[in-house]
Amino acid sequence: MTGAQQDRIKLFQFPRMFGIPNVSPFCCKLETWLRMTEIPYEVVDTPDPRKGPKAKVPFIVDGNHRLGDTTIIIEHLKKTRGVDPDAWLDERQRATSLLVQRVVEEHYAFITLYTHFIRDEGWRHTQAFFESVPALVRPLVMRMLRRNMRSALYLQGTLRHSDEDIMAFAIADWRAILSFMSNGPNFFGERPSSIDATLFGALATTLMTPVQSPVRDFLRTQPKCVAYAERTFAQYFPELAAANGKC
Repeated sequence: MTGAQQDRIKLFQFPRMFGIPNVSPFCCKLETWLRMTEIPYEVVDTPDPRKGPKAKVPFIVDGNHRLGDTTIIIEHLKKTRGVDPDAWLDERQRATSLLVQRVVEEHYAFITLYTHFIRDEGWRHTQAFFESVPALVRPLVMRMLRRNMRSALYLQGTLRHSDEDIMAFAIADWRAILSFMSNGPNFFGERPSSIDATLFGALATTLMTPVQSPVRDFLRTQPKCVAYAERTFAQYFPELAAANGKC
């Protein structure tokens, strides 16, 4: 391991809000994974994702490496830090992890964008995200970004459906995911793995923010799901959980 690889990495992500690690499920996922593996890092608040190598957050700077995309970042850190919370998984568990990750990141993540930034119930709260933008141009920036979000969601397909159908799709996602979840403290039982970071990122954004939605209502009727989210929160972010009365 080189000296650069031993340095504390810089994690660039959106500023915290709502008392959770991050409103972005991907930023929350990566910071949870870093705490799970005890890799030293420092957070750099970055409200403008265009600064990242893929024009998205999170991204990291690790010595001479500047990397975006949580999957690529995690694989890089596994190799350079010699840690792998997934090493103990068998072939079936690895396949399950990949499938659950795909549901969360390639389908449900778009619905989260919809519930938090497009639906009026979400926008009422998440527009506070733009308070760092100078007041003079803030309305213009907010309209432009929200318009871009709508366009992206229409091209991706989510906004081609009714609100009722979108909510039903999301609840179906979670019913499928919960059917695979163990009764232990982690997704696969006693030991944590990367899929726990992925799921907590999605659950924190849905369950632990003031954004109301039928998806949130459904998840709150699932005791195993609520307990899992609160337990993961308290384990990896005790300072935030304590402030929220979750531990």
